[in-house]
Amino acid sequence: MKQILIALTLLISASAGAQVLKFKIEGLKDTTVHLAKYFGPKLYYADTVVSKNGYVQYDGSKHQSGMYAVVLPGSKYFEFIHDKEAVDMYVSDQNDLIGSMKVNKSINNDVFYKYITFMTEHKKKMTELTKQYEAASENSPEREKIKEQSKVLNDEVVAYQKKVVAENPGRFIAILITMTMDVQLPEPPRNADGVITDSNYVYNYYVTHYWDGVNFKDARIVNTPVYHNKLDKFFSKDGILQIPDTIIKYGVWMLDQMDMTDQTNKVFQYTLHHLTYKYETMQIMGMDRVFWYLGTNYYCEPNKKAYWMTPENLTKLCERTTKIGRTLIGNYAPMLILPDTTEQNWINMYKVPAEYTVLYFWDPNCGHCKKTTPKLQTLYEKKLKDRGIEVYAVAKATGTDFEDWKKFIITNKLTFINVGLTKNVYDQAMKDPRPLLQKTTLESLNYSDTYDVYSTPRIFVLDKDKKIRFKQIGISQLEMIMDDITGHASDVKLFPEEDEEEEEHH
Repeated sequence: MKQILIALTLLISASAGAQVLKFKIEGLKDTTVHLAKYFGPKLYYADTVVSKNGYVQYDGSKHQSGMYAVVLPGSKYFEFIHDKEAVDMYVSDQNDLIGSMKVNKSINNDVFYKYITFMTEHKKKMTELTKQYEAASENSPEREKIKEQSKVLNDEVVAYQKKVVAENPGRFIAILITMTMDVQLPEPPRNADGVITDSNYVYNYYVTHYWDGVNFKDARIVNTPVYHNKLDKFFSKDGILQIPDTIIKYGVWMLDQMDMTDQTNKVFQYTLHHLTYKYETMQIMGMDRVFWYLGTNYYCEPNKKAYWMTPENLTKLCERTTKIGRTLIGNYAPMLILPDTTEQNWINMYKVPAEYTVLYFWDPNCGHCKKTTPKLQTLYEKKLKDRGIEVYAVAKATGTDFEDWKKFIITNKLTFINVGLTKNVYDQAMKDPRPLLQKTTLESLNYSDTYDVYSTPRIFVLDKDKKIRFKQIGISQLEMIMDDITGHASDVKLFPEEDEEEEEHH
């Protein structure tokens, strides 16, 4: 047993020794030098040592494989690959960290710095060709010649990348370069007359082969900015179609290939967080469906997979998911039954006969609402009303807002449907909502929560069945949309898009 323990100790020591990360920086005074690691596109401090006579050394066995940086005084740094091998590198000039780099030991880094040199040289050549192209006359033979030269340079890069990947199977440098390579697109199929027979062929090929050679279970890939950049591009207009269902389809396809349970493998965590944040904060109409889907299927009960979330943050995210889920485009709009200014007439939004209903949330004391609401009235009188389009406007009318609301309606001659949550109704609801439920619903009394109205004004467009067709749009967009879907796309616009106010009241 003692011999086994000794052998095991020697094996562990040898393994640790094999991962020594050693650097000699010429002219470096004895000082604190940080080791930083990449997680996505950002660097985080991972270790600290004091240099001696220009030598810096770290124990690589304590750190995961990935891309790292040695951070010198003055915030200068150079990158290197750590992948369970000894590293020995020498910098002869602190003012030219990359150009003066010599790799004494580490196959990954030897290939990495040769690759950097190759790509830098080709980038310079391509930059020069671009200048020559821009200086040449349009349709000139010179431009055609430059195009051919550019193609040759590009082919050289692709050939070099493929060569490096083929010669370094399993090494992290091969994974890195694979993730940087562009998909080489084929020509689309054509018939005998040269007409393209499948207009989606190139796109489908691009999407199908975009992730070729990338293993989503490889924990190393998130410890580099390359994966982040590739991921971000894939889920942008330069990648897949920007349609919620398409984004969800490919997001699920990727996530399903990842290790969702190994908490030391951060690929699933990084990817899910990246997509969740991207589509929670995106201001493009309809993209909140992606956030809702991810929240429902990966964070919230009964599908809890986000083990890294604190209970408090998870609760907030799931509450947000529930709110957004109520008003997704394509869903039936939650019913609203609210009183008009008399507080006697309760108007059911679903009983308003209209080809389309503009559901408008506003506040009589909101600065932007004061500008937007009269515009909506003008649009209603001059266009919407005659086309069978009704406006159901819900105002904040509690407290002193009630009198301000009535005054605003009279002053601005608002002729569309005006309802609100008045102070009397609000006080009754807070005391005992049950008598009110004979006239309305809890969702109506809590309309700001029901419709996630966290700022005003807010505009939704409902079809004749009261399904949500558009939401979170401005007056200019509303006019353009309603003109378009009612056959008046060419009509002169009352409120051109360039006049749209950006301000919102929070």
